[in-house]
Amino acid sequence: MNPSSELKKLYHERQEKQLCLLHTLNNLFQRKEFQKVDLDEICINLDESRWFNAHRSMLGLGNYDVNILISALEMKDFCMTWFDNRLSARRINPDAVFGYIFNIPSTSFIPFLKNRHWFSVIRRGKNYYNLDSKLPEPIIIDDFIVFANKHLAAGNQLLLVSKKEDADRCVNKEEE
Repeated sequence: MNPSSELKKLYHERQEKQLCLLHTLNNLFQRKEFQKVDLDEICINLDESRWFNAHRSMLGLGNYDVNILISALEMKDFCMTWFDNRLSARRINPDAVFGYIFNIPSTSFIPFLKNRHWFSVIRRGKNYYNLDSKLPEPIIIDDFIVFANKHLAAGNQLLLVSKKEDADRCVNKEEE
């Protein structure tokens, strides 16, 4: 299929508040799989404190941590594998990976707070699409290996999402 015609068919949520993890999950699954209330419920299940919950912003704006991501994926029978940023992205086995989640530093409206931003990348056929909720629309990634290696070299984190039975196959032991 033509990559540009595929772009028009992609589900893409745009950034609201600090809900990038919510948008990342929905963009990854290509539908409204989760709502804010679902992620808030996961937070409370992990930490009963409603006011100063360790897994989200105390202002209720989102800013969910990796524990919420892991739990949300497990609810859908998926798991994530941290990719070792010392390795080349060439080691990734795309046939075992459902999708990719990047976690990068983000500027905050409060100068001393350090935030992180989540976004997903999916593959359709041979094409990769950046579904970052801060983008006005999805973008075709010309070369995923170059894209991923650039993020890894910058110290950003890459998480590989897969079905549980495929988790051991996400990263090749040897570079191909």
